[in-house]
Amino acid sequence: MSDTPATDTTPAPAATPTPEQPQADATPAPLTFDGWIATQDEPVKQLVSARFLALESTVKATRDERDTFKQQLKELLPKAEKGSELEKSLNDISTKLEQAERRAAFLEDAVRPEIQCRNPRAAWTLASAQGLFDKKDRPDWTAIKAEAPELFGPLTANANAGAGTGKPVPTAKNMNAFIRAASGRS
Repeated sequence: MSDTPATDTTPAPAATPTPEQPQADATPAPLTFDGWIATQDEPVKQLVSARFLALESTVKATRDERDTFKQQLKELLPKAEKGSELEKSLNDISTKLEQAERRAAFLEDAVRPEIQCRNPRAAWTLASAQGLFDKKDRPDWTAIKAEAPELFGPLTANANAGAGTGKPVPTAKNMNAFIRAASGRS
C-alpha cells in the first residue's frame, strides 16, 4: 500500500442558481456611476466624495467671481457718461459676458449623454447662426438635430489598429500575395 491519501474523482454536482447568483444568460443591468460607486469600498467612496466636493467648491467660487464681476459692471455702467468710450466698452464687455455664459450653458447641455452631441462646437455655431433657441434661451435640440443630424449619435471609438498613426494598417505581405501579383491575379 502507498502512503499517499486517496483522492475523490467523483464530479461535484452542478450548482443551481440561487436568487443571489444571477444566471449566466441574464443580461447585466446598464452600468451607471451611482450603481458603480455603491459597489465600491468605503475608502474609494470617500476619495470620490472628496474629489466631488473640491470640484463643486471650485465651480461655486468661479460662479461667485463671475457674479461679482457682473455686479461691478452693472454698477459702473450708470456712472459712465452717455455716449463715451467707457460706456461703449462696458456695454461690449457686458454683451461678451452674456454670450460666454450662454455658450457655456449650451456646451454643458450638449455633453449630456441623452443629447449625444458628437461635435458641440459645430452645434453651437449652427444654433447661434440660425437662432435655434426656445423662448427661455435654451437650445432647441430637436431643431438642431433636424438641421444637422450628422452632429448627433452615439460616440464610437476608432477601433482600427493604425488609428494612432494616421495611416491605414499595412497589409501583410506573404509569398502567396507576391505570386498572385506576379501572375496578375491579385
